[in-house]
Amino acid sequence: MKNNLYNNKYEEYKKDELLAIIASNLELDESRKQKMESAYRAVNDVLSRDEDFFKNYKCQVYAQGSLLIGTTVRPLPGKEFDLDIVLHIEDSYLNHTPTEIYDELYRVLSRHETYRPLLQKKNRCVRINYNSDFHMDILPGCIITTDNTRLMIAENALRLTWSRTNPKGYAEWFKRISEINQSQFLLTERYNMMIKASVETEDLPTDIFLKTPLQRTVQIIKRYRDLYYNNKNLNTNPSVSSVVLTTLLAKSSEGELSIHAALKNAVKKFRKLADDYKLNGVKFKLYNPVDTHEDAEKRENFTDSWEDKHYDSFADFVYDLERKVTDFLTDRANEDSYKNLFGNGFYKENVQSLVKLEEKISGNNRMTALLSGTAFTDSFGNINTQTGTKNGSHGFYAE
Repeated sequence: MKNNLYNNKYEEYKKDELLAIIASNLELDESRKQKMESAYRAVNDVLSRDEDFFKNYKCQVYAQGSLLIGTTVRPLPGKEFDLDIVLHIEDSYLNHTPTEIYDELYRVLSRHETYRPLLQKKNRCVRINYNSDFHMDILPGCIITTDNTRLMIAENALRLTWSRTNPKGYAEWFKRISEINQSQFLLTERYNMMIKASVETEDLPTDIFLKTPLQRTVQIIKRYRDLYYNNKNLNTNPSVSSVVLTTLLAKSSEGELSIHAALKNAVKKFRKLADDYKLNGVKFKLYNPVDTHEDAEKRENFTDSWEDKHYDSFADFVYDLERKVTDFLTDRANEDSYKNLFGNGFYKENVQSLVKLEEKISGNNRMTALLSGTAFTDSFGNINTQTGTKNGSHGFYAE
């Protein structure tokens, strides 16, 4: 019984360690993050030197979205990362019009020789198309009151009315949900064991054990979203936005202690939304969870632009995601199921990282033996490299 409990726990650790390694390698690398941070700090410097409009106000320029909540995913080859930036003007929106703050932002950037040829006007934001693998969307907004982080931004392309948003409040909300039961996370337990055993992990991704199951689940599902829609006609099959996926995942979270449990729960909750639409015609609305305006019609609604084609596309995506996640988390998982869920690249690196980690923790080459098919299991259920019944290559990780 004791050996069975150990083996079950060992399998649970392995599943989550592999998923964490995968998600870590999907993430934007630190050099890219630093490059992006330098980019938006440079914009802040340009705005701070404006003598016509922005000199009169205290402004903050900061990242929102995945960069703020720690759920970045590097773009697929040939694609760009969408860096979302807020221009937070600390003056009441009642003193301005949406058109005014948008036009002032565009004016300053268009007069700068570096930014002038890179600018593009979007509905609510001004985009800077860098000659790189990312573009920056700058969303200008004014405060509602001085005692919180809520902002008013331009409503649409005409920029005649205001709408509400709260990027910092949203990040705090996500963080609170993400860290529920943090001391009990499976990989927190594993990390504490490693620290106690003085295991060295310098050659492994530094944050494998430090991000939460919810953060990792967001990264994994966003990655598959990118793969799923990569070759589709987005006019007829609109992609599901990151804010919709992230919000649904956070709202459906039940404080799972492991990544694989969080993935299973997410797929289950997504499936219910998809079935409700496909079978009963129910179209869910997704409001910003930190927008508590008493009039629901005035709250920020992340699905306010969704039409039938958006719900159809969401449902089809969910059904496909469910199949791919189920295959990967079951005994049928292999290199093909990995590539179906995460795409080509990093498979061998991820498995090798897991092998290094397991060997450091165990102090022996049991994982290498399992991977190569040269391991044995003795009559007590212990895995070793010498006696007992020979095992085949381990299905979950074998190449």
